[in-house]
Amino acid sequence: MEPLNVDVKECARILGIGITNAKALIRSGEILSIRQGRRVLIPLSAIAEYEQQRIAQAKADRAEHQQRVQRRQQFSRRPA
Repeated sequence: MEPLNVDVKECARILGIGITNAKALIRSGEILSIRQGRRVLIPLSAIAEYEQQRIAQAKADRAEHQQRVQRRQQFSRRPA
């Protein structure tokens, strides 16, 4: 049976980032966390939600980049 929550170290491993970056994301509230006494646990659903947000942002960035490239190409094709 897979756990519902993981610790910060496991969260960092899942995301492929360092522990310090994982802690910063948790502190800033970008990743939801639960405190149980002194332990900080991160629900797997919160990790999945964060990944979905990153994917959506990457798609938006790519679309914006493609628009800029198209605009540049339009301006470079003008006859002199």
